[in-house]
Amino acid sequence: MRSVKRHVAVLALAAATWAMSTSVWGLPSVPSSTFEPAEGCGCHAALYDQWQASMHAKALTDPLYLYKLAEADKATNGALGPFCNGCHGPVAVMAGEVRGTDISKASQQARQGVTCDLCHQVVGTRGKLGNTSIEVQPDGVKRAQLKDAVSPSHATAYSAFHESAEFCGNCHNVDHPVNGMHLEMTYTEWKNGPYAKQGIVCQDCHMTPGPGVTKPNPGKAAAGGPERPHIYTMTFAGGNVGLGDAARAEERLKAAAEVSIEVPEIVQPGAQAVATVTVTNVGAGHYLPTGLTEVRQMWLTVEVVDTAGKTVASTRHDYGTVLKDAKGNHPVELWDAVAIHSDDRIPPKGSSTDTIAFAMPNAAVTVRAALYYRSAPEEMAKKAGVEIPTTEMAKVEKAVYASADEKARAAAPPAPPSGAGAGGLLTWIAAAAVLVGGIVAGFLIARKRA
Repeated sequence: MRSVKRHVAVLALAAATWAMSTSVWGLPSVPSSTFEPAEGCGCHAALYDQWQASMHAKALTDPLYLYKLAEADKATNGALGPFCNGCHGPVAVMAGEVRGTDISKASQQARQGVTCDLCHQVVGTRGKLGNTSIEVQPDGVKRAQLKDAVSPSHATAYSAFHESAEFCGNCHNVDHPVNGMHLEMTYTEWKNGPYAKQGIVCQDCHMTPGPGVTKPNPGKAAAGGPERPHIYTMTFAGGNVGLGDAARAEERLKAAAEVSIEVPEIVQPGAQAVATVTVTNVGAGHYLPTGLTEVRQMWLTVEVVDTAGKTVASTRHDYGTVLKDAKGNHPVELWDAVAIHSDDRIPPKGSSTDTIAFAMPNAAVTVRAALYYRSAPEEMAKKAGVEIPTTEMAKVEKAVYASADEKARAAAPPAPPSGAGAGGLLTWIAAAAVLVGGIVAGFLIARKRA
């Protein structure tokens, strides 16, 4: 308890230091009026609609975020508010319009979380990448990946930085504000993985239609603008089905992983059988799950069911990062963490394997495996006043037979219905002939009368 209190005291001291400065984590002090509200981007109506459904638009008002931030602020005497809000509401922080979870005095553009005008006035990374390391140049020039953009309402400039993963890594790498331990490392997971080596960056998957890399994406960046061979969408689709763009989030989750089962097809009754279940990260350029994995939930269920529907055996594997405090206690909240106790998440193109053993009954069984995801625990969602659905990412099943004969019977085509043998077939043909004859006769009589 003493070490925890000491840790909280250090955080409180850090908070006091931040409060005395004119900025947070080096962000400049800029009035929110410097930034245009997202509704002012009328020439980009289609892109605005995409952004509005995204978690970027809801970053500061997300009920789950505000609930967790309230817990953190209570535990750290308000120390974590400025730190977390730096990424979730950078305009609000730079303008000094937010204190912890209180956004009542925040302007429209400050409430809009990671808003259009902020991102398009970012020019690079300031210092070490992560913890809101964005370099902002709020001069009204809108920067993007287009080299020949011309606008009648604002200045434009080409920015190669907007095509880089480092642009996203400014906020999608998070280190503990006091001890520096890695809390969220989505950018680093990508950087150290196969996607970076192939030149695939965050935008190629999260800012194009559908899961995976779907470039080129032809279209217009603005109304009245030229048709371009490729434009980025402003969907920023991830795995948040409950609060984000549900359809896009679900399709990405369902494309992220595959599940396979290896088990003998025939096992003698009473013998021990072992099924090996493998989950492979086939579609995510970062770990599964990623981000704040103390909140994100991904789990595998495996069950063996007999012909009567009775469960013979079952198991569950929850994937994630478990944090520990200075005394080695685990799990702990991120603000008390000093190190990682365990991490069994699945890296890009990597796999995780589980086994399940069972005694073979006298008849066939089915081995079923399914991978699920929730962006927040059910209890947390309930306390935050939101509903977070469970998404089935992938599933597979295999039958195991008690004998070769049982397998052969299962593989045989179904027997024809009763009366459908040779005699039954002749009866059916005769009946059909009578019916057709009656129809023809009726047609001829009607024609004669006409």
